[in-house]
Amino acid sequence: MEKFTVELLVENKYGVLNRITALYAKRGYNIDSLYVHATEDASLSRMLITSTGDDYIRIQMVKQISKLYDVRQVILMTEVKIKI
Repeated sequence: MEKFTVELLVENKYGVLNRITALYAKRGYNIDSLYVHATEDASLSRMLITSTGDDYIRIQMVKQISKLYDVRQVILMTEVKIKI
């Protein structure tokens, strides 16, 4: 299993963070780190969620999060490895 990061653009409303974390909990997946910050548009927030899982877990989380009403955009971040 490898770490992966999902970047979300969500509505800046109460309960959004709870719905997203509840989705992870319902599926039995752990959140390794969570970072939320405001965007230039006060009605939106950006979230970065780091988790550990295989390809199946990554795909499922992106699909499930995309179905949530307050989520505007979901991006699965890929790790870029640089050889020196």
